[in-house]
Amino acid sequence: MNVQSYLKRINYRAAPAASLSVLRQLHRAHVFHVPFENLDVQLGVPIRLDLPAIYHKVVTGLRGGYCYELNALFNELLQKLGFDTQLISARILHNKQPGPPFDHMALVANLGTRWLLDVGYGDLFLEPLELKPDVVQTDGSSYFMIRRVEDGEFSLWMSATGISYEEKYRFSLQAARLEEFEAQNFRKQTSPDSHFVKNLICTLPLPQGRKTLFNHRFLQRAGNERKMETFDNTDDLLQCLKTEFGIETCGANFQFAALQA
Repeated sequence: MNVQSYLKRINYRAAPAASLSVLRQLHRAHVFHVPFENLDVQLGVPIRLDLPAIYHKVVTGLRGGYCYELNALFNELLQKLGFDTQLISARILHNKQPGPPFDHMALVANLGTRWLLDVGYGDLFLEPLELKPDVVQTDGSSYFMIRRVEDGEFSLWMSATGISYEEKYRFSLQAARLEEFEAQNFRKQTSPDSHFVKNLICTLPLPQGRKTLFNHRFLQRAGNERKMETFDNTDDLLQCLKTEFGIETCGANFQFAALQA
């Protein structure tokens, strides 16, 4: 891994140090510059949990990825910069029920106090959250709370208003190995029931909103302004990926007709 190339990829130009302020800046820079996307699933390109391959895709190829790719790579960067971090398993809520172990990957950083990191979820927190149960925290855009649940797990809750919260996932603080996520990584890119098999997703936050390509539709929210565009051909969709997300390496195998309306 070329650390300087990675920092350039996320447009981080300051001298990095293993401090909380730098961690916040790196986390925010990452989520604003590296899209959460599942284009390889739609292209039929296998996603391997191999750090050099992920680095080549995200840093050299100017692509994004999903949780296993982005959080694994970010963890490697942080450790090379001197941070004490580890991979952890999380279980995303589906119909108010948590998924299986290793359903999602997140990170924990220890800087005297522990912090939850996640640059591979999509629409979630922009900056690290302190592992401080039952305390409302904000990233300037949304509100979050971490709560203790049974069996040593914690749960992450999110709110747009700070009043009504939705549980996003449950997580353990036990350190996980990258290879432990292999089975779920395979399932998410091959199972007919997988959200990533069923849908194309590419999203980035904006300073006061978010832009998202979901199947045929591009949606953008910036402050009070809303924009929606529906594509009826592959060329326009690929142009959106290039213009809005800086992605232009999808190739000719993209099956536009297979996307859900």
